[in-house]
Amino acid sequence: MSLFDSKGRIFGIINVIDLLVILLIVAVAGRFALRAQQKPAGVQTKNIEVVLLVKDVREATSGVIKVGDIVRETKTNLVLGKITKVEVRPAETLVNTADGRVVNYPNPVLKDVYITLVGTGTAGENAIVVGNSEVRIGTQLSVKTNIYAVITTVMGIKVL
Repeated sequence: MSLFDSKGRIFGIINVIDLLVILLIVAVAGRFALRAQQKPAGVQTKNIEVVLLVKDVREATSGVIKVGDIVRETKTNLVLGKITKVEVRPAETLVNTADGRVVNYPNPVLKDVYITLVGTGTAGENAIVVGNSEVRIGTQLSVKTNIYAVITTVMGIKVL
């Protein structure tokens, strides 16, 4: 029995061109499957502590933010982490005095809320990603739970 028959099939079963097309499809699919499983070099999954500032909110909002809340990113709904510490302070307002000075004065209505959350993310040399959001000090991050949604500013990041 020869390798090719009179119609150009291998062992009389499959055409050579059909076999090459099938092998190409399997190779491409295998490459995408391996690439999806690989993590970029230098990136490790770690616990990351992020301090967020919610500026100038009313007491109704500051009163519902609690330790233990699971916080999600608003757009993607991915979990960022769990709140481990909440600190509420009076918001400071700039006020002009009678003698022409500008001073910081605690606002009697609005509050600043510092939220510390711990989440799982990746810390590489170029970026720190929590959930699916790249976090950097000074950037705004929109977060939510099932009760509230607020816009925060990243004030601190610590890789644990």
